[in-house]
Amino acid sequence: MNGTPRQWAAAFATGVAVVIGLAAAWIWPIASVATVWPFLLVVPGWAIVAWGSRGRARIPATGRLGLAIILSVAVSAHLSWWLASLTGGYGRETVFLAAALLAVPLPVAAWRTGGTARGWLPDAARSAGRALGRNPAGFALALGAALWVGAVLARGLWQVGTGALDVAGSNWSDLGVHLSIAQSVNAGNFPPQVPFFAGEPLVYHWFADFHAALLARAADLFAVPVFVVQSAVLAGALALVVHGLALVLVREWSAHRTAFLATLLVILGGGLGWMRLVGDMATGQGTLVDLLMIHAYDNQWLTGFPSFAIPSVMTTGLLVHRATTAGLPLLVGAVLLITAGLPTARRRAAGSVDHHRLIVLSGLAGALLAPFHFFFFPAVPLLVLLWVVAGRRFDRTAPANAARFAAPYLLAIPFALPALSQATGSGWLKLVAGWPTAPIADGPGAVLFFYATNLGIPFALAILALAMRQAPARAFLALWVALLFLIPNVVQISFVSFDMNKYFQAMWIAVAVLAGWLLARWPTIAVVGVLVLSMASPILASVHHAFSRNFLMGGDQLAAAAWIADHTPERSVFVTDDWIISPTDPAGRLRLTSYGPYVANLGYDAAERVAFVEAIRCGGSPEVAADLMRQLGATYVIGSTAPDCAMPVDFAASSQFEEVYAEGAVTIFHLSSAP
Repeated sequence: MNGTPRQWAAAFATGVAVVIGLAAAWIWPIASVATVWPFLLVVPGWAIVAWGSRGRARIPATGRLGLAIILSVAVSAHLSWWLASLTGGYGRETVFLAAALLAVPLPVAAWRTGGTARGWLPDAARSAGRALGRNPAGFALALGAALWVGAVLARGLWQVGTGALDVAGSNWSDLGVHLSIAQSVNAGNFPPQVPFFAGEPLVYHWFADFHAALLARAADLFAVPVFVVQSAVLAGALALVVHGLALVLVREWSAHRTAFLATLLVILGGGLGWMRLVGDMATGQGTLVDLLMIHAYDNQWLTGFPSFAIPSVMTTGLLVHRATTAGLPLLVGAVLLITAGLPTARRRAAGSVDHHRLIVLSGLAGALLAPFHFFFFPAVPLLVLLWVVAGRRFDRTAPANAARFAAPYLLAIPFALPALSQATGSGWLKLVAGWPTAPIADGPGAVLFFYATNLGIPFALAILALAMRQAPARAFLALWVALLFLIPNVVQISFVSFDMNKYFQAMWIAVAVLAGWLLARWPTIAVVGVLVLSMASPILASVHHAFSRNFLMGGDQLAAAAWIADHTPERSVFVTDDWIISPTDPAGRLRLTSYGPYVANLGYDAAERVAFVEAIRCGGSPEVAADLMRQLGATYVIGSTAPDCAMPVDFAASSQFEEVYAEGAVTIFHLSSAP
C-alpha cells in the first residue's frame, strides 16, 4: 500500500482524532452521542455503499444515505453480537471495540483523498451539498419523517406524571417487551434469556432493541430516549431508501415527482379509518379531541362495522413495532440494491452491466435482516427472485449472480435456524384459509369491503396503475403486491394472527410506488385531494400516539424499579405478576412470566410457569414458594396485592425470606438462602 507523506499524515491525523473522540466518550459517556453514535449509525454503511457503488453503479443520493444508515445499524449490531459472543461477554467495552473497528473507514478515506486531515472533510461536505441540491425534496421528506416520528414518540412514549407512568397510543402494549430487552442486555443479560420468561433463550427479532442498547450503553443513557432517537433516524432512512428505489424503478420524466409522492404515501399514507371518526362525531359520541384521546382511527381493535385492523406504516411500523421500524428499511434497502445491481434483460441488452458488488450487498442486507425482523427475512429472497423473473434474467450469468446474493446468508444461520425451529416446534407455523383477522365468516363481500377500506385509495390507485402498460417495473411490482398480499392469507407464523399484518406493510412499498407514479400524471388539485384522504388516518393516529394517555405503571412501581436497578445483582430473577410491564423491565432484571400472548408469540407455553408463579405468590405456603423459586432460579419476589390472589403468601413471617424493600404498595422479598 503506497502513498505520499501527505496521505499518511492525513490518515494518521484522522486516526488520532478518532482515538481522542473515543477516549473522551469513555470518560464522559454523553460525548458518545457525537463521537461513538456516528460509527453505529452512518459511517460504516457509507463506506460499504461507496465500495459497492464502484463501476458507475446508479444509486440516487437519497438511496445512498438511506443505505448508509440501515447498513450501519445492521453491521454494528451484528459486529457487536459476534464480538460479545466470541469474547464471552457483553459490556461497554464491547461497544467501544465495535466502534473502533467501524471507524476504520475514516482514516482510510483520508488516505485515499491524498489531502490533509483538514482537507478531505470539506470535499465530503461539498459532495453532500451537491447531492442535496439534486434531490432537495427527497432529503426534506426524510428529515420531515425523522422529525415527525421523533416528536410523536418524545411526546408520548414515556410520560411520568404525578404518581404514575403514562404512555400514548398503543405503546402501552409493546413498550414493556422492548424496554425489558434493551435494559436487561445492558445489565448483563447476554446471551439473552427472555427477560419476561427467564431461563429460556431469546429467540425473537430483537436486534432493533439490541442496537438501541448499544447506543444507550455507550452514552450511559436509559433506553427510552434512545428508542426515540433511533426510531426517528430509521424513519428518515426508510423515506430515503423508498425515494431512492422509486428513482431506480421509474426512468422517465415523472421520476422525481413519483419518488416524492411514493415516499409521502409510505410514511403518511393509509386506509380509510377516519371514516369511524366521522361516524362517531356524527352520532354524538364525543368531540374531536375527546375521541382522538380514545381511538387512533387507523388500526384500533374497534368492534362493529366497519372494522380496521391493517395499520399504516406510520402507526405501527414507525411508532410502535420497533422490529418493523428497523426491518422495513432493511427490506427496502435490499430491494434497492438488487434493482440497481442487476439490470433487467432489456436494460442489459441496451448496454447496462451487472454490478456484482451491489448484488452481494443485497444479499448481505437480506441476511443481516434475520434478527431484526423474522417476518421480513424470508421475503427478501422472494422479492429478489421476483425481480429476476420479471426482468428475465435467467441467462448464463444467473448461477454466479445467485451465488453472490446467497453467500452472505451464511451470516443468518445462527439466527434463522433457531427461529425456524421455534416456529415449527410451537405449532404456530400453519396454513390458513384467509387472514384470520379479516371478517371471513361474514362472507366474500365483507372481506372485499374490509380490504378496500383498510388499504384505501393508494391500493386502488396501484391496481389501476397496473392496468396501464406503461407502468414502471410493471411485472415486478405486480408480483410484489400479489405475493405479500397472499402470504398472510395462506400462512400464519405467530401465535397472534394480527401480527401477519406486517406483510401488508411490506406490500405497501410497491403500492406507494405504483400509486405515486399514477398520481404524478394527475393535476395538482386532484393529487392534493387524494393525499388528504389517504393521509388522514395516519395523521389522526399520530395525534393519538402523541397526546392520549394510558396508565402503564404507578409511582410506587417506578420507585421500586429504581431501587431494583441500584440494589440487586445483574441477571437477578424476580417473581412478579403477569401484567404487561413490571418494575423489573426498566430496571433491566429478569422475571418468570409476563402477559401470556407475549410469551406464546415467542413459541413458549407459559401455562406451567403461570401455575408456578401463582403457587409462589398466592399458594399460602412460603415453604412451597421457596422450593419453587429455587427450582426456577428466582431469588426475589414482589408480594401480591391483587384482589384475586387466593391465599397471599406471608413472606414476612417466614425465615426463608427477608424483606429488602417496602415503599408504598410495593414490597420485595429476597430468598434468604440465595446469594
